[in-house]
Amino acid sequence: MKIEVNDELMDHLENLARLKFNEEERKIIMDDMRKILEYMELLDEVNVEEVDETYTVVESTNEFREDEVKGFEGMKDIKENFPRRDGDFVVIPSIHGVKRR
Repeated sequence: MKIEVNDELMDHLENLARLKFNEEERKIIMDDMRKILEYMELLDEVNVEEVDETYTVVESTNEFREDEVKGFEGMKDIKENFPRRDGDFVVIPSIHGVKRR
């Protein structure tokens, strides 16, 4: 399927990406897109009839370990590096914009 890189396609992509390009940027991007699509068309010509599907190039299996609790000696040192603490807890800025204590 041949995709034509034109102003209509660029308008659509700018709208989807919420971007706006000036004329020079638009020309560069359109040229780059054409080159990429030309390369993809070249790949379409490769005969892969006899090639098995490959999901990963690395054949490996998961190596599971026992689920066991391991203690960590340095927790106190980590907590001491936080500028604000509340008892045994560290205080961090809210991601919701709500101020606490």
